[in-house]
Amino acid sequence: MTTIRDVAKLAGVSVATVSRILNNKNNVTEKTRQKVEQAIKQTNYSPNQVARNLYKKRSKMIGIIVPYLENSFYAEIIDGIQKILQPAGYTALISFGAESDNDKYKQFIQNFEQNNIDGIITSAFDISLDNTITVPLVMYDSANIDDNIVRIASDNISGGKSCVELLGNNTRHVLIQHMSLSLPTVRERIEATIKELNHRKINYTLMEVGNPRISDDAKKAISFSPNYDAIITVNDLYAAEILKIANERNISVPQDIQIVGYDNNPISSYTNPAISTVDQHPEEIGETAANRLLKLIRGDTSSMNSITPITKIKRQSTN
Repeated sequence: MTTIRDVAKLAGVSVATVSRILNNKNNVTEKTRQKVEQAIKQTNYSPNQVARNLYKKRSKMIGIIVPYLENSFYAEIIDGIQKILQPAGYTALISFGAESDNDKYKQFIQNFEQNNIDGIITSAFDISLDNTITVPLVMYDSANIDDNIVRIASDNISGGKSCVELLGNNTRHVLIQHMSLSLPTVRERIEATIKELNHRKINYTLMEVGNPRISDDAKKAISFSPNYDAIITVNDLYAAEILKIANERNISVPQDIQIVGYDNNPISSYTNPAISTVDQHPEEIGETAANRLLKLIRGDTSSMNSITPITKIKRQSTN
C-alpha cells in the first residue's frame, strides 16, 4: 500500500510538505505543489481520511437525535437535514428512542461526543440538565425560547390557533388532548389554542395523554364523546386512531364529533373521512436546522431562533 512517505520520496520533499499540500496550506511554492501532485498521481496515493479528520479534530459526521421513528414527521425532518448535509460532505449518525427521557438525550450526546462528532441536531429536551456539551448543537421542534441555544421553532402559536380555526362555527365544547404541559413546545401551542377558544367563547376540556403510540387514550377520548362535539388531538396518528374507534362505534365524523390532527402525516389524507390538520413543513425544519448547524461549525456565534411557518389544511373531519 502506498504511504505518504512514498509520495514524499518520489517528489523529493519532506512528509511534512506533502501533509501541508494535502491539507491545502498556503505556505508551499507552486512548483513544489505541482511536484507533489504529480507524485500522488503516479503512486495512486489515497490519503487516509479518518486519520486526516482526527488530525484536524474533524470527523465530518453529524449526530441526529429523534424521539421515535413511528411518526413520519421525524423521518421528513431527517430528509431535510440530509439534503443539506450530504452535499456539504457530512455523514449523519442517528440515535432514536429518546422519547421524553432526558437521561437518554444526555447519553446519546455523550456517545456522539466520544465519537468525535462535529455537531448535533436534536429534538428539544431539558438542556439545563447538562450544560457541558462541547460541540455545536441545534434543537428542532422547539419552543421559541430566548437562551443561548439555536432553536428551530415551528410557529406553535399560529399552529395552536389554526386548530380552532379548522372547527365549524357551531362548535360548543372541545376536548384538547395534549402531552405534558411542562414541555415548552406543547405549552406554547396549547396556550394559543385556549386563547382562540376563549375568544370564540367555546368551552373546552384538557386531557393529558401519554405516549402518542398508545391507543388507550384514544379510547378514553371517544368514551366521553357525548360531552363535547370536537377533539383537537396530539397529532395525526392519534387522530387516525380516534377516527378508527369512532367508526367502529358508529359515531359519525364530523356530524357527531369533529377531529383535528397535527403534522399533516400522509395518513391524514388516507382516512375516511380525511383529517383536518396543520402542516409544520418538517422537511423545511430539517433543512433550516442543518444550515444553522453548519454555520455554527464554521464559527458563526449567533443563537437567534429560526421560526418555520405552518399551513392550515381543512379536510372532511371538521364541519
